[in-house]
Amino acid sequence: MNIQIKNVILGAVTLFSAGIICAPAFAADAMLGTGGYAREFSKMDMMKMLDANGDHIVTAAEADAYYNSIFDELDKDKDGSVDAKEWAGPVKHSKLDLATGGYSRELRSMKMMGTMDTDVDHKVTRAEFLAYHRIIFAHKDTSGDKEISAQEWAAKLL
Repeated sequence: MNIQIKNVILGAVTLFSAGIICAPAFAADAMLGTGGYAREFSKMDMMKMLDANGDHIVTAAEADAYYNSIFDELDKDKDGSVDAKEWAGPVKHSKLDLATGGYSRELRSMKMMGTMDTDVDHKVTRAEFLAYHRIIFAHKDTSGDKEISAQEWAAKLL
């Protein structure tokens, strides 16, 4: 009986430890929403869109300004949130003017909307949208200097 209890405890500790070690990877994967999003986001054409001053470095301020503009473009009725109709947009107007076609397509998937809709009210607020992209920025900023170089940008998110 003592051996069985020890084995159960050992098994529980092992599973708990594995969960702690793997949690960041699962969290990052869930945060990215889709592999297509990660691929399209990491393209240099997207970096150029965020790099407002053209110095080949994306600062946190540049990223915030860019994603505020993207949110403004999505929020057609200007009510401070984007519902499913606004998110997906009409088929013929699905490309966002401020993004590449591939990135627009991946961002506007319903899976990405669900990833950003943290309170599950079927709307994405500006705060949710920016919070999501700030986490992505932090993942890309491997040096932790609040700037993403071209080398950091080109690296895989996972």
